[in-house]
Amino acid sequence: MHVVGVDVGGTNTDAVLLRIESNQLPKVVATAKRVTSADIFSGMLHALHQVINDTEVAAIMIGTTHFINALLQRRGLAKVCTIRLCGPATHAIPPMANWPQDLKETVDGLTAFVSGGYFFDGSEISPLNEEEIRLIIRRALALDICTFCVSGVFSPCRMDQEKRVEEIIREESPTAYITLSHEIAGLGLSERENASILNACLRPLAKQTIEALQGSLPPNVPCFLTRNAGTLLSSEDSIRWPVFTFVSGPTNSMLGAAYLSGIKNGIVIDIGGTSMDIGVIVNGRPRQTHANVRLIDDIRVNIAVPDTVSLPLGGGTVIHVNEKDESVQVGPDSVGYRLDQEALAFGGQTITGTDIALAARLVTEIGHCSVQLSTFIVEQVLDYVKQLVIRSIERMKTNPEPIPVILCGGGSILIDINQSFPGVTQLIRTDHYAVCNAVGAALCSVSASFDAIIDLPPSSADGGKQRKHVLDQLILKVHEKCEQNGAQSNTIQLIDLEQIPLAYHPGEHTHRVQLTAIGQLDLNKFKRNEQEKRIQKFNTKIKNELPTAIKPLSHIDLTKKQPVFDENGIWCIDAIDIEYIAYGTAILGCGGGGESYHCKLWCLEVLREGKYQMRVVPPSYFYSSSDLIIDVCFMGAPTVSHELLPNGRECLEAVNIIEKYLSKKIVGIYSAEIGGANGLMGLLVAASKQILCIDGDAMGRAFPCLTQFLPFIHGLPVTPSCLCDVRGETVICTDDIISTSQELEDVFRKECTKRGLCVGMASPPITGEQLQKNILHHSLSRAWFLGEAKFNHRIDAIQAVARAGHGRVLISNGKVINIERHTTGGFVRGHVSIETAGRTLIIDFQNENLVARFDNGEILASVPDLITLVEEDSAEPIATEIVKYGYRVSVLVLPAPEPLTTPQALQYVGLQAFGYDFPNYTYTPSHVSIKSVWDVFYK
Repeated sequence: MHVVGVDVGGTNTDAVLLRIESNQLPKVVATAKRVTSADIFSGMLHALHQVINDTEVAAIMIGTTHFINALLQRRGLAKVCTIRLCGPATHAIPPMANWPQDLKETVDGLTAFVSGGYFFDGSEISPLNEEEIRLIIRRALALDICTFCVSGVFSPCRMDQEKRVEEIIREESPTAYITLSHEIAGLGLSERENASILNACLRPLAKQTIEALQGSLPPNVPCFLTRNAGTLLSSEDSIRWPVFTFVSGPTNSMLGAAYLSGIKNGIVIDIGGTSMDIGVIVNGRPRQTHANVRLIDDIRVNIAVPDTVSLPLGGGTVIHVNEKDESVQVGPDSVGYRLDQEALAFGGQTITGTDIALAARLVTEIGHCSVQLSTFIVEQVLDYVKQLVIRSIERMKTNPEPIPVILCGGGSILIDINQSFPGVTQLIRTDHYAVCNAVGAALCSVSASFDAIIDLPPSSADGGKQRKHVLDQLILKVHEKCEQNGAQSNTIQLIDLEQIPLAYHPGEHTHRVQLTAIGQLDLNKFKRNEQEKRIQKFNTKIKNELPTAIKPLSHIDLTKKQPVFDENGIWCIDAIDIEYIAYGTAILGCGGGGESYHCKLWCLEVLREGKYQMRVVPPSYFYSSSDLIIDVCFMGAPTVSHELLPNGRECLEAVNIIEKYLSKKIVGIYSAEIGGANGLMGLLVAASKQILCIDGDAMGRAFPCLTQFLPFIHGLPVTPSCLCDVRGETVICTDDIISTSQELEDVFRKECTKRGLCVGMASPPITGEQLQKNILHHSLSRAWFLGEAKFNHRIDAIQAVARAGHGRVLISNGKVINIERHTTGGFVRGHVSIETAGRTLIIDFQNENLVARFDNGEILASVPDLITLVEEDSAEPIATEIVKYGYRVSVLVLPAPEPLTTPQALQYVGLQAFGYDFPNYTYTPSHVSIKSVWDVFYK
């Protein structure tokens, strides 16, 4: 049996013919490399014809950038009707929030928030109103929109509402294109919806493309497209889910490299004409990531993609030479597909990476002209390449053990395989290295995934038998799904099982469980009638056109920003301020507090609409005992809040209820917690009420409990306090119900769980006079300065952020080597072990990071000081709930604001408050004055 693998890249199209026999390893029979044609098909069909000739093939597997290029070029995209099943929830952050305006205008046909949706436990937010939904569908069809995206809250856990809406659309229009979000991705409403809308807008183009492809290929040969995760989509499924094909190229290369080298665990470096992709293979499969994936134009999605780093280095990279000082700059520009016209080896005038390889005698027989270059040029470029490879290998490794490195791609000729590299056991360039991607495409498997929030009985009960039974049932489900997708049942294996405890859930057994299984393709499920088999000639109508230029990514300059003040000295917040503050609140979250990303989107949406202004004043603005000030926040579980987005009125309604209860007006609002998502809530609620937001908060960071609010620590009243859920239902606690902050925590936490683990809250108002001594001053300013440091220091961002926070970098370039989590008392507790300079640093956490200590017991930092893990490369903060084995991190420690370091405050926010007792350790505060934006910029 023969199969064909094809990879259509931006520069070249590669094809291979593999022979697969029983009990034998697949063998490469023929290979081809052609310049990618503008219409995709012409170059691909030429390559196919070259490798197949008259051989009968069982299947063709194709990896292509066709659909992501269509998005980048804004070409062939359909208008989409997006129907979000959410009831009264999630309205604050609409679909396509923060998309580039031109892409949104191209794709957004009609958007509707309708009845439906579920809470995390499977109970309905509201039942479907089918008549309401039919009216939306008919309106879309009247506008000539025939592509629909249906996105329901918690649909990955319970998909029946999405399926019912699909049935209703079919009843109204049997030929409509329908994308259901639960079929695209797991939990994370905004990200899943983004991926689903991107998928939906490509459906008509996918149908046209796949049908044209099928019309050009022999009718008896099944055709598959390769997925981002290194698995396959049938032609039918490719029409249904084109979004899964976006970044399959690097995955195919890693699979091909693993097979051709026989190495199951190592690093793959794939160098093409323009870029170098570095990835890791684990047990023969590419390491995947779901976290903060951005496919195009900074649009965030949560689909699985290979965990790779791309750098501008390839065979077509331009080498810029300054003859005067004998210096060289490598790239980042590339001649790309013009290599055979512009490179010296082909008679051109541009020095490229390929020319360097020829001049260094690393390769011969490329081009038709001899290449002679000055020694300093060749040596500097090769040294740059070597150092880049060394840094890339170190960046991707997850432990200090030496590891094999596999080179593939035509541009890998830039690396001398006879050189030694630190931390590398062997450097291999395999046979057929130039077409590894096509080999990988031919070897792709079939997969299935499962993502849900469920109860897992503790392992301590009955020896873990109940827990094992629940997990076994889930594994059986994902196996059955994998077989349904086309895998041979006896080849299916589980490749990923993750169990993440749900924070702030008192049951202690509720987890988010994610599973993935793969299996070998069962071609018998796709074969057509054997009697119809016959050799067909290809329909090869060739168009000699160059690839169309891809639209450059949109970019907003976030540097050199200064706050803007009005004539009264009020700080007027704009979109760049929000970017700065959102980053800062994430740093101040100390690994907890919930991700600030969605609240950032909410803020940007409010500013874009222009209905309300966000205006900030220092605490000193309010000083009268007649001024009433209130703080606001959300209470719940971060995992839930990523799916159950706010409706925009939860905190606002809680404030309104307290105003009504007291028969007094609130004149200013501040965030109860500056760390994490809550750090932006004061801005949002103040804008909605059209009053001022105060530059301060009640915690100075993120903490897990209401008992840690500074006003409560100082003995101010805990009533009246109010919470409000997504349905607008409120609970108010007055002094006849509770009298202590712990009682308030207990009552509100119980109500929060009953109401879906996501509620808005307002605490008792305080006067302007009380404000001065009972909140942390200049918290928004502190967050802003952290963001300013990050966005204005791209190279040394981590050090800059530490300086801006008056803190220090505890460790740099550490590697996460272990992560343990468990749930106790509704809190996710555990520790992260980080390897650094031959030692192990341990970070203990209870939702937020609490202690940093070496494995010998030496304590380096503790609460109330702020301990935050950031990604080594991006300086982005990492939450305790998403940190994983292998992450490369730095650890920042910022000093706590002085009011949190008093003996009174330490009873609530010091180590002993979290159950720690280290007899030989005494917390020593670092008293640093926190400046405001007025101190620095207001003259």
